[in-house]
Amino acid sequence: MTPSTDNNKASLKIILALALVHFTGDFCSAFTTPLFPAFMAKLNLSLTQVGLIAGINRFLTFIVQPVAGYLSDRYQGRGIIIGGLFMVVVFIPLSGIAGNYRVWYQV
Repeated sequence: MTPSTDNNKASLKIILALALVHFTGDFCSAFTTPLFPAFMAKLNLSLTQVGLIAGINRFLTFIVQPVAGYLSDRYQGRGIIIGGLFMVVVFIPLSGIAGNYRVWYQV
């Protein structure tokens, strides 16, 4: 094998890992939207509160993704990939145990 082949394989692994993390984040983020009726029933939310949650979710997506992209370009390593996946896998399921709107909104 030549060094360029090894570099291509390493680059492919990095691209696949980033794609998996991005897919997981988008999947979990999109998965919360259909759960809004269940949140409305469990937490006694109004449509205004659900709209606020959805709006903040979308707004933060536009803020966090460019910052994460900048950090991943600037600092090489697996920390960004693992950290992003960890945040998605841990914090989105925690929304199911919120006892009221205020807790959900602050998380």
